[in-house]
This record gives sequence, structure tokens and C-alpha cells, in this order.
Amino acid sequence: MVIALLTDFGTKDYFVGAMKGAILSINRQAVIVDITHEVPPQDILAASFTLRACYKNFPEKTIFVAVVDPGVGSERRAILLETESCYFLAPDNGLLGFIFDEEKNFKVFELTNKKFFAPKVSSTFHGRDIFAPIAARLSNGIQPNEFGTEIESYTRLKIAQPIKIANRIEAEIIHIDRFGNLITNLTKNELPENFTLEIGGKIINKLQNFFAEAEKGELFVIAGSANFLEIVAFQASAKQILRVEVGEKIQLRIN
Repeated sequence: MVIALLTDFGTKDYFVGAMKGAILSINRQAVIVDITHEVPPQDILAASFTLRACYKNFPEKTIFVAVVDPGVGSERRAILLETESCYFLAPDNGLLGFIFDEEKNFKVFELTNKKFFAPKVSSTFHGRDIFAPIAARLSNGIQPNEFGTEIESYTRLKIAQPIKIANRIEAEIIHIDRFGNLITNLTKNELPENFTLEIGGKIINKLQNFFAEAEKGELFVIAGSANFLEIVAFQASAKQILRVEVGEKIQLRIN
């Protein structure tokens, strides 16, 4: 069974290695995959988007361990989300927000059965001492309800939705990738045939099918691989050109 890890731990310290060691100490046959450990520190929205963008590419019954956890050691809960196709282990801080929106049939369990935790649980490293051991035991066949009780309430990330007013749509940037591409909360289906998009004082009205259709440095809109519309610049960074950050508002006018 595949165990996929997503964290903000980076790779310079021992944290990721310790999590893998904790998993392999319980299940030496586990297949461990690194999604990324370069989520910006404590950026729950970035982690949630990254998880949503890739989880459907994994085999059925994959166990996702997603740890971006500013509230580690506090009273925030640790949870297990079981869907029809896979499992997610994460702090109950909104990190699974996109998954809750994508999946229709699921169960959520609070991780309370301490016999499945590490013998000593650090107040600063639940990735190693709670999430990793439970992922390993889940991969060994232990059922989700053995780790704790099912719950009906959990933290949902407040993900901005496009707002349509007359002939105008207000949207925003929800993620910026390493190339400086600006991922919006709009899908291609929400983009009218003729439009004018305004962001950062710039006007964009061109939709391209692929990057090389544009001139170097030209801004345009493209349907990204995660099914969201992206504002990009060919062989350049749209983020640097527009000088915007996550949360920047977009005005889309229907012509």
C-alpha cells in the first residue's frame, strides 16, 4: 500500500526521515512517496491546494499523510478522512478543505486511540508520533474506526468562491506555483468566450491553449492541469510582472 507524504518540513532537517523511519518500523513493506516537503511554512491553503491537485493521480487505497500544523501540541484534533478510494491523515485545521469539497461520500474519525501512537508523543512532532504510526498501521489492515470515533463536525477551509454580479465576476488568486503562475479559483467552464480580466492594474483578454502560443513575457490565461484557470506569462513569472500575492482580487468582465 502506498503512503504519500506532504509537509512543510523541508529536507534539510531530520523531520521527514524520522517520519519515514516511524512508518517502516511498523511496516517494512510500505511504499512511501514524497509529494512535497516544500510547502511554505505553516501555509495551510498551499498544502490543501497541492493535495487536491495530485491525489487523484495515486492508486486506490493510497494513504495520504499531510502535515502542515501550526497548532501542533494544542487542542486541535488529529483526524482520519476515509473516502471511497483513499485515506487522508491530517490535523483538523482546514488542510483537507479541498478534499471535503471534491469528495461526496466520506467518513471522518478523530484519532484518539493512543495505543496506536508512538510510546512517547512529542508536543511538537505529531507527524512522527501520531500520523506516521497510524498511517503504517492503516497500511497493515487496521480499520479506521479502531483509531477513534467518527465525528460529524470538522474544520473546513474557507476557500474563496467566484462571485457573479451582472456582467462581472469577482475571483481571486488561491495559489502561486514555483514558476510564478497565478492559479485562480475560476474553472474554464466559468470563463466566457469574450472577456476582459483585470488584475494588478493590468488588462488580460487572451486565452491560450498552451504556453508557446504567446510571445516571451506576454500575459495570458490558460486552463491549468489542476482544472483551474491560471494567469501566466510565457518564459516569465506572472507573479513578478504583476507584483501580486495569494488573495489578490481579479475582476472579470463579460464583453
